[in-house]
Amino acid sequence: MDHERDVLLWYLGTVADNARYPPDLRDKATHIIASFMRHRNAYRLLAQATELARGELVMYPFQQVGNIPRNIGLPVRRFGQNIRAITTAFGIIPTNADYEGHPIELISILDPTVEANMNDNQRLEFHRALLVKERQANADLARSVQRYGYHYIFRAGLQQYYMTKTVVEMLNFWTPDPRGNAYRVRVQRVCYAAIETRLRLNNLEKTLLIRTTRSLPNDALRFWAWIERNRVAYNAMKACILLLNRLNWVTFSCITLSSGAFGQLAYTSKKHFVPKGAA
Repeated sequence: MDHERDVLLWYLGTVADNARYPPDLRDKATHIIASFMRHRNAYRLLAQATELARGELVMYPFQQVGNIPRNIGLPVRRFGQNIRAITTAFGIIPTNADYEGHPIELISILDPTVEANMNDNQRLEFHRALLVKERQANADLARSVQRYGYHYIFRAGLQQYYMTKTVVEMLNFWTPDPRGNAYRVRVQRVCYAAIETRLRLNNLEKTLLIRTTRSLPNDALRFWAWIERNRVAYNAMKACILLLNRLNWVTFSCITLSSGAFGQLAYTSKKHFVPKGAA
């Protein structure tokens, strides 16, 4: 992979420096090189270069800098103390990128051990999947800014949600089982759907799911522990959204985010939005 990496970097550098290419293409080539200097992952480099060649690569704007004036009067400013109380309770420590509203890059919070046991083809497909989810994450971030104003918890939460979602879709946490791979895939899907709905399962719920799916307890508990550990900011984000909706600031028709990262929202007779089932 080292040879392919070096060739790609040389080619991208040539594109970035050649005035005969369109400015947009040169900017994207420069962006890929700069991104690689941060993550140093040859598979993401190849995945991004492939998107560039196909005309699919998207460069996302910074959210914070361009939207500070628009935050005035919006929920994140009006209820800033409430949001701060929630993020403090969850122990959220934002990064500089969170504060400054950088575009979401899922690889920035990815544990390298996640792809340690993947072969070359699997790692490339994994990073392609991450890029697809990044588009969804940044689209959701833009929607949250428009709806609530910018706050770092939206970036941190969405980044965790889409990173964990991609890992779960591409990697199976269950150990090899005589019942076959189809069983392992099905059980992980069921266990993921449960924690996706409830955010945090109690011990009784976990025990019932383990019995119902006939899972090995260690597999299921390890899976849920990983999800919970890597979704603290996402859970804090959900709590913040629930608070903002319950503070009765929204008075217009609900536009549900297409991805479901914010959960389904229901319009109530009180003219505010709450997650379905919470009213």
